[in-house]
Amino acid sequence: MHIETLPRFRLAQLPTPIERLDRLSGELGGPDLLIKRDDLTGLALGGNKARKLEFLVGQALETYTAKWQSAA
Repeated sequence: MHIETLPRFRLAQLPTPIERLDRLSGELGGPDLLIKRDDLTGLALGGNKARKLEFLVGQALETYTAKWQSAA
């Protein structure tokens, strides 16, 4: 089963950007440093929690809709 086939309800603003940390890299005199900005998902939750919640809500809505339609 592919993730694209699972029900999903979009909550987060994804994908979040990856930013260079030029000043920190310079201070450390080392390699290029990058950071994934999961704080920019638009939710108070981190990226993985928001992504998981999208699939849980999608599944719940699909299940609820199927039960509601069969009861009508």
